[in-house]
Amino acid sequence: MATNLAANARADSFLIELLHLAGWQLQVRDRDGARIRARRGEVELEVTGASLAEAAGTVFARAMRSNRSYRGS
Repeated sequence: MATNLAANARADSFLIELLHLAGWQLQVRDRDGARIRARRGEVELEVTGASLAEAAGTVFARAMRSNRSYRGS
């Protein structure tokens, strides 16, 4: 079950907290492997990983690369 766990996930991952503070809307699932969906403006990312830390690192890196083209809402 995917739920919006941004508040709970932030306690577990500093990178997820940073994305949230940067204005990304996050959906986190940490069951049977981690899945993170992130959205800001027209940019949407979906990442899976063996752990929440792995998925958070990947989605954070991709979000920072996509940040160059972000123009805000």
